[in-house]
Amino acid sequence: MAKRGTLFVIDGPSGSGKSSILRALESDPALDLTHIKRRTTREERPGDEVEDNYEFVSQEEFRRMVEAGEFLEWKDYLFGMSYGTPRREVEELLDAGRNVVAIINLGSLPAVKEAIPDAVGIFVNTALDYLERRLRARGDHTEEQIAERLGNAAASAELAPLYDHVVSNDDGRLDACLQEVRRIVATHLGLAEHDD
Repeated sequence: MAKRGTLFVIDGPSGSGKSSILRALESDPALDLTHIKRRTTREERPGDEVEDNYEFVSQEEFRRMVEAGEFLEWKDYLFGMSYGTPRREVEELLDAGRNVVAIINLGSLPAVKEAIPDAVGIFVNTALDYLERRLRARGDHTEEQIAERLGNAAASAELAPLYDHVVSNDDGRLDACLQEVRRIVATHLGLAEHDD
């Protein structure tokens, strides 16, 4: 029987660079991680097909999944958007000995740890002014959505102590952040000699 895999979850405010980190981890053959796509009810945006982070579902399907207990963690945001991590996909991969990486909703680590206590939580911390610039540069958020995301980010500083690792991704620091996250994952997988 295969040794059970490890789940790595990446969390942090919207605009903190989680997708960039995920892409770097996923594309590193030495780490051999399987990425779990989140389910979301938000509208598909240009670039989503490139990032390939989501499966888009209707609000009705999302609610059905919530009621059936099919999410490891999930959250409803203002303005009609919901996001969740499918539980069965994660569990099946881990049971098959695969190591898994997923982005989770801000502050959802306790729900993940309740289901999978040995999950490794990585929190990406970012300065608010940098976040605001990134969110505005995307050009696809209303002022209300930006305000919600910045409010969530401001509150998220209190969440950092819940996580196994906290990394910083401030302006101009993405490469260093990526290297730090790679080292964290490699160390947990017993690949401490893995070199970037």
